[in-house]
Amino acid sequence: MPVPTQRPTVAGIDVSYYQETIDWPAVAASGIRYAFLKATEGAASVDRSFARNRANAAQAGLLRGAYHFFAPDCSAAAQASLFLRSVGKLDPGDLPPVLDLWTNIAPSQRIRLVTEWLETVEKALLVTPIIYLSPAFAVEILQNDPALARHPVWLAHYTEAAAPRIPKPWASWTFWQHTHGGRTPGIPTPVDLNWFNGTLDQLHAFVVPSAPAAPAAS
Repeated sequence: MPVPTQRPTVAGIDVSYYQETIDWPAVAASGIRYAFLKATEGAASVDRSFARNRANAAQAGLLRGAYHFFAPDCSAAAQASLFLRSVGKLDPGDLPPVLDLWTNIAPSQRIRLVTEWLETVEKALLVTPIIYLSPAFAVEILQNDPALARHPVWLAHYTEAAAPRIPKPWASWTFWQHTHGGRTPGIPTPVDLNWFNGTLDQLHAFVVPSAPAAPAAS
């Protein structure tokens, strides 16, 4: 796997029900320090493994975060509401929420829909969400919109290079998903592998520092 050389990094994974039953203590023992867990998709789908993975990852000592797979044919408000109901609240030590952008969005709607989800979730949880996408998606679909620059970026870029390609409006990457076919002890299927761009202490400084407010009723 590519290993960044510019600075220290921290290994992590992202999972959904596709990874079946996960042995989280074995994952933690392998050196994985954090996990992003699929929570929701669209306006009606809750990942059936989310609650179990969320509890068991924390019990094994991993930092954890929740992500939403965005569906451009659904109301952004409805999608944010489903995510907030499913996550409930963030605990101290949780990673910020993530908006997973992978499906094409019509140019006339792209920034309106994306920012509506981001702003709704940020207002409810009092944490700036992370944006997950590929460099190509940032360029071709989101047109390098500068309004997104304040959000940490998690780049999906599968390359043998020592760093992902960083698209505008970002100047650096926060997380890098460098493969979607990795293997790690404790998981019976291929799994996405990630790097955090910094030290373990810096990762701990990046998480939720204190209990945010509960989501607003929808």
